[in-house]
Amino acid sequence: MTEEKQTSVLLLEDDVLIALDLQHILENAGYRVIGPAFSTATALALIENETPALALLDANLGRTNSFELADILVARNAKVIFVTGHSRGWISEAHRHRRIIEKPFLPSDVLAAVKSELNAIKCGDVHPACAV
Repeated sequence: MTEEKQTSVLLLEDDVLIALDLQHILENAGYRVIGPAFSTATALALIENETPALALLDANLGRTNSFELADILVARNAKVIFVTGHSRGWISEAHRHRRIIEKPFLPSDVLAAVKSELNAIKCGDVHPACAV
């Protein structure tokens, strides 16, 4: 079993086609996808008993956003990447420093961002061999 297959990624995206595309990209790379969730309520239910290593969160969910969910995930030591068509300035100030994948995206951009964030978890930015 590869390391990626042991790694869980929460997926929150309110656009079904984008969610399925992201799920396909992640699963083909060997990650275990939690979801996809199409609302924060569903995402919260999915992570009730499990904290993912990383979450891909659509920042804009129509009439709401994913910033409160991001707060919860960060408090549980999960990495968060926002997937959005908005500028960084639209992101909540508390999360503006986080990695963003811009829509439209390429599969290679998604995988590079996920690997980079997960590498930071493993390395804790301490070991020189872990420098990205």
